[in-house]
Amino acid sequence: MQWINTERGYGWLSIALHWLAAFAIIMMFWSGFAAENAGELGDRAARRALMGFHIGFGASIALLLLARVAAHFAQPRPTPIAQQKPLMLLSGATHLLLLVSILIQVISGPLAVWSGGRDINVFDFFAIPTPFAAENEAVHEGAEVAHAIGRWMLLVLIGVHIAGTLKHAFIDRDGVLRRMLAPTKP
Repeated sequence: MQWINTERGYGWLSIALHWLAAFAIIMMFWSGFAAENAGELGDRAARRALMGFHIGFGASIALLLLARVAAHFAQPRPTPIAQQKPLMLLSGATHLLLLVSILIQVISGPLAVWSGGRDINVFDFFAIPTPFAAENEAVHEGAEVAHAIGRWMLLVLIGVHIAGTLKHAFIDRDGVLRRMLAPTKP
């Protein structure tokens, strides 16, 4: 069983981390936007519950997302499919910026909670205590802005990533999507 990437394709570790991270990010978008919507509608109880889920789930998946980023840099990368140079640059930049966006979210999310003077409650099972002695408005505002920027970066970059995948699957028909579904057979 091919666990690690090779020049020919991705290994099971990268494939599993990619799809688990994709699911986790979808859940984070859903809960974050739903909480924001509930707040705009004035439903404070729903907003509180959704933010509780968002924060607890975020804490639960933080190590998974960090593993996704680390695995990208720790393993060999499959040889890219040949295409025009501007598309190669766009692909490389998109992948790198997706990883940077994930890091922004994993760092800014907890900082926003902690600097607001709260511990991170993980579904009432345990709490990750704040390292701040008191609320820190400057850090809190900075973390909130970084989290918003990271969120919109992720949305745009995921759109570019999906568009590239669709191009490879339906126009180029070059097997790029297949490489992310199962390791390439020798």
